[in-house]
Amino acid sequence: MPHPLWSNPSRRHSLFTAIVVSLLVTGYPLTLQAQPATPSPAVLPAPVRPLEPDTPTLPPPPRPTPAITHRQPTQPAQPPVELTDQDLADDLKLTERILNQAMLQEDWSTLRRVMRFYPWIAGVDPILRDYVHGALLRHDGRLAEAIALYRQLVAQHPDLGYVRLELATMLMEDRQFAQSDAELADLRLGSLEPAAQRSVMLYRQALAQQRRWNFRLGAGTVYSNNVNSANRDPMLYLPVATRQGPLWVPFAKGRDALPKADWGLKYSSSANVERNLGGHHYYTLGADIDGTAYRVQRDYSDRSLTLRGGYKWQDATRWFAATPQAGRSWMGSRRYSHNRGLSLEYGWRPTPGWQLIGAWLWLKRGYDDRAYAAYDGHLDVLSLTAIRVFSPALLAYASVGLQREAVAAGEYTYRFPWAQLGVVKTFGQMLGTRLSARYGRQAYEAPYALFLNQRRRDHELRVDASVWRTDLKIAGMEPKLNLSYLKITSNLPMYARDRTEVSLMLERRF
Repeated sequence: MPHPLWSNPSRRHSLFTAIVVSLLVTGYPLTLQAQPATPSPAVLPAPVRPLEPDTPTLPPPPRPTPAITHRQPTQPAQPPVELTDQDLADDLKLTERILNQAMLQEDWSTLRRVMRFYPWIAGVDPILRDYVHGALLRHDGRLAEAIALYRQLVAQHPDLGYVRLELATMLMEDRQFAQSDAELADLRLGSLEPAAQRSVMLYRQALAQQRRWNFRLGAGTVYSNNVNSANRDPMLYLPVATRQGPLWVPFAKGRDALPKADWGLKYSSSANVERNLGGHHYYTLGADIDGTAYRVQRDYSDRSLTLRGGYKWQDATRWFAATPQAGRSWMGSRRYSHNRGLSLEYGWRPTPGWQLIGAWLWLKRGYDDRAYAAYDGHLDVLSLTAIRVFSPALLAYASVGLQREAVAAGEYTYRFPWAQLGVVKTFGQMLGTRLSARYGRQAYEAPYALFLNQRRRDHELRVDASVWRTDLKIAGMEPKLNLSYLKITSNLPMYARDRTEVSLMLERRF
């Protein structure tokens, strides 16, 4: 029986490319991270900004699914029109030749037609029958059933090297990397063609690469026109109760209470690993360090460290992750806050062009300076994200979320529903762009005594944009220009503020 996969060199190349891409590029996993609060010009820090999923990056151009892919055959394998199903059922050798030809040409309609009666013909080849049946199951997205059938076939016939090889590729596709590597290790290379032997070695190298740590480094210069998140009005307005209603009385602000602009060094790094324990089960470890060191306003320099480790279950189309984490942040040269918590995430890829993600994060946070004790409390964030891949060069996403922080002082407890839209677009091999906008309304639960028991209501708009050259590297690092704009309006004037930040970063992943 000729093997339909390995007799086609172009398919061997596409298969290897697909497997390597599936190992080295993991969907668009979207991660939530706590951001340190920013100190206000007065005595209390401003509340944490809404958490949001990381902006997804463009996937590589789509590749064929490993082993069996769907495409129109250039020469249809349909049997001659004068042959009926009964004619084929009466000629076993002709039927098996047609099945082999249809497998080579991926002619799924012919395979389905013939498999309606072939399994019940006397004297059928059970290996060919199960092989074709498994290919149809895989083509229909029933990967678990196809794997079970091929495992049974290999257990009965351990010498079927090509069937074992396709079983290994299906296990890779199903994210069962440990089992896939075990099947590849059991292959008798001497029974395979030289091209198949080379592919086995390359697959095992790709599986070893998947188990390695992944690192990201970034550094560059940043400019912010409001490093202290201050209100721009030179006057502070406080209400005084009168018979005619509140009278807003102006008070002149000191220079330190106005926005401060500065340049600085922005840096970030991360390390993470995801390793298969067996089946669909994984453990994950990761660490992130981010910070900004300002040239003059050093009291507002910040850095944060987050450590996490957890459990992940995943297959070809779904994943679930539960990840405990702990973090600490510094402001200036002093410890600022600490947190610990848990994140849960569920993702589903119903089609190659769609991805849906739901995430929940809970954090318990405290401040090292007891002057900020009123802000100690816990944070809950729930988000839903949909990602649509229109083409290899265009991706769009939308998110909605609800953030709630409950703290010791009731007037600082709030709810923050928000919505976000984003797009990632590349132009050929030259230019990459990213744009996102988020809008939310922040409502504080308790009235502010300082403002005649009014409840604070904020509206926030944030816009982020990035531009980079996909073909430009500097010392192996990719330069990226980033722009971020934040505007907050409030019914209590002293809390209105805006900030523009521009950074030029050099980034590298390895």
